[in-house]
Amino acid sequence: MRNMARRAATALFILSGLLLPLAASAQAQNWPVRPIRIVVAFGAGGTADIVARLLADKLSPVLGQPVVVENRPGAGGNVGASAVAHSDPDGYSFLMSGSPTHSVGPHLFKNLNYDPMRDVPPVAMIAIAPNLLVVNASLPVKSLDDLVRLAREKPGQLTYSSAGIGTSGHLAAEMLKQAAGVDMRHVPYKSGPEAVTGVISGDVSFVFFTVPSVLPQVESGKLRALAITSMKRSAVAPNIPTVAELGYPGFEALAWFALFAPRGTPQTIIDKLDIEIGKILQQPDVRKKMVELGMEAHFLDARQLADYVSVESPKWGKLLQGMNAQAK
Repeated sequence: MRNMARRAATALFILSGLLLPLAASAQAQNWPVRPIRIVVAFGAGGTADIVARLLADKLSPVLGQPVVVENRPGAGGNVGASAVAHSDPDGYSFLMSGSPTHSVGPHLFKNLNYDPMRDVPPVAMIAIAPNLLVVNASLPVKSLDDLVRLAREKPGQLTYSSAGIGTSGHLAAEMLKQAAGVDMRHVPYKSGPEAVTGVISGDVSFVFFTVPSVLPQVESGKLRALAITSMKRSAVAPNIPTVAELGYPGFEALAWFALFAPRGTPQTIIDKLDIEIGKILQQPDVRKKMVELGMEAHFLDARQLADYVSVESPKWGKLLQGMNAQAK
């Protein structure tokens, strides 16, 4: 009897091992059956948040379930990314982030409790956006040359804000420091909107930040725009020159925004999202909205995005090495 019971238990164990993958596959095929969460690794009101909410509004009716956006800012995007990395890979938790966590973070943060590309791999790239260099309207500078000249006159006294160490705004400022040979001090904030507010209030001198978040303040006169970090001028702000045309050839610092998922998320779910996101980004109203916000719809599927990061990451790694920068 004992041998029979043991054999029965063994058979049940083997059978359960065979059925579990089938159950997981069936669950993935029926996905989604409940609300989906997109964790934004940066603060509310920032460009990543804007992109996430635009995507959520379009995905929800297509998938037949609410898509909820949750902001988890901090540590250059690592708070939100870590939260998703340790979430269940069941297709109900995703991350909206970009270069700070996946191209820059591995070079900058040596004590991460997750590996970005391994533990939160790509789903799809959504959009790209240049940064505007903006200063407090009361700062006595009218051009990029004026800013560089002031920095040379007052080494270490000019300050710039960012949404955190390793964000595109931080790296754009460091690129300018290296290119112009000036000394300016970094003041990181917990979120992009706070970094912009710091410039408006005069607590810091300037910031490089994405067009959607600062153009309204430029138009209202609270900030003054000096340059844009794309290789060509933006259609949204055609009168603002590029950093490259102002004497720094090859200068380009783009923010990019993408969706990521916890490692182990079923491939069928990733594939379905790739198809739907690709369709959404072809919709004329979506493309028009992004242009109005100073962005460009830019779709890459999971594999293409992985290839993109493999090229971009070493570029920022080289810059960070030259800065001798490292965060805890």
